[in-house]
Amino acid sequence: MAKKNKLLIIGGGNMGYAIANGMSSHKNVKKSEIIFTESKPERIRFLTKNDYKTFSNIEAALKNNKQKTYAVLLAVKPNDIREVLKELKSHILRDTIIISIAAGIKIKKLSACLPANQPIARIMPNTPCQIGKGMSVITFNKNVSKSQKSTVIKIFKSVGKTTILPEANFDLVTAISGSGPAYFCYLIELLIKSGEKLGLNKKISEELVLETALGTIYLLNNCALSPEALRATVTSPNGTTEAALKVFQKRNWNNIIYEGVKAAKNRAAQLSK
Repeated sequence: MAKKNKLLIIGGGNMGYAIANGMSSHKNVKKSEIIFTESKPERIRFLTKNDYKTFSNIEAALKNNKQKTYAVLLAVKPNDIREVLKELKSHILRDTIIISIAAGIKIKKLSACLPANQPIARIMPNTPCQIGKGMSVITFNKNVSKSQKSTVIKIFKSVGKTTILPEANFDLVTAISGSGPAYFCYLIELLIKSGEKLGLNKKISEELVLETALGTIYLLNNCALSPEALRATVTSPNGTTEAALKVFQKRNWNNIIYEGVKAAKNRAAQLSK
């Protein structure tokens, strides 16, 4: 039997490419062991230029690689998942693990479109995976072996940190870490605009806010203080920080954030039905 050393990535978009790049930057995975399917000519040119072998469809990709493929990563839009699975079902081996990062698509729905007992992993990554600083939440169906679990974790550790949770948590995971980068960006936008309104030029305001955000996250990751404790060290009695925080509390920021996350969780539940 051929050595299983190929990862097939269906979809050559930003996340699929980020995962491939993260894996290939680790010395134990070669670019020649990763293959793509991609239909857009400009993406095919981009992937080829970056030394990835690329095929226009699943059948072509698996024609000579089926026996060598240990995993298939579905990096396509949720709306395209049904057609992709339909094509994949005819060509995939039953011991190959299917790894889906399609938002809102449950394992049950994936299983219904694949051969019986197919090993499946569902992942919720987030956009910082594109620079190797992502957070990926992983869940498996009962058909995934111990070695396959290790393989999936290894793949996503190449683009950031990972944790394993039951699929029942995924709507909330989507609302927290999946959508989370947008919440932070929104806060950063508002701080920059506040600086501009109060007299700073845009470039200076942007630099102050971005460096402060970056430094704060770095500090939280490298000291023993919780966010609450670190906030307290910056908040002097009757000082400037306290003046701002009192306004935020008066406007019920706590409830606003909670209700926003709750709305995202509820929407994720609707989309996954």
